[in-house]
Amino acid sequence: MSKIKVFLIDDHDIIRTGIRKMLELEPGFEVVGEACDADEAFACMGELMELGPSVILMDIKMPGMDGIELTRQLKRKLPECKILIFTLHSDYLSQAFKAGASGYLLKDIRRSELTRLIRQALKGDTVLSKNLGPAAF
Repeated sequence: MSKIKVFLIDDHDIIRTGIRKMLELEPGFEVVGEACDADEAFACMGELMELGPSVILMDIKMPGMDGIELTRQLKRKLPECKILIFTLHSDYLSQAFKAGASGYLLKDIRRSELTRLIRQALKGDTVLSKNLGPAAF
């Protein structure tokens, strides 16, 4: 079985490090790279396309380009890649899905839920943190 390749985009180093460590504990996952913002993500775009991530796990609020616009642009370049918004903010849900996100996860999520939802998104499902529901739309 091939590994689920994850690319992380978050402006907080401690968040990226924590997510990386959590995912490294999970069999079948591999963090193939990370960026702190849109500029860094675009700077490694060639490498990103070669790495062929299955999933991009991305924050919404970052310096410069926000996660909504970055989602739009990345979906044009990597249409097969699932983009999951990973944030503290529950109020951008609708915008994220309109931009092409496959999921919207809040950062208070447990590792087991995160990995389950990543796997579910890779099967083609739209995923939400369990504490978000239809009312969030």
